Amino acid sequence: MSTIIPNFLTAKEITNLDTYVYTTNTTANHVARIRVQPPVNTGLTVSILWNSTTMATMTLVPVLPYTAQSSQSLSATIPATSGDTVSFVLSSSTPADKGLNAVKATLNVHIGAGN
Repeated sequence: MSTIIPNFLTAKEITNLDTYVYTTNTTANHVARIRVQPPVNTGLTVSILWNSTTMATMTLVPVLPYTAQSSQSLSATIPATSGDTVSFVLSSSTPADKGLNAVKATLNVHIGAGN
């Protein structure tokens, strides 16, 4: 299952494992960025895809000592054309990541260059 994101006028806050999909409206470089605050015992894998092609991926590991500010980020610059899809895939086989509201992340896509 996936969640469609209609626009990115502001950053989007998400709290569950899923695939979050945005369709671009403009032909330009788009910077896709995700900041994740994982649960303590995480096994979360985060990927950024462009038209189903993986542009960046990371598997999160617990940051010790764990604090509420512990977070990890991933970004990719995508040379998109209008109608392309940018997807954020959050997946895990770790029980701590699968609970309701277990994963906290901020998604952002904007036109620009650089990470």
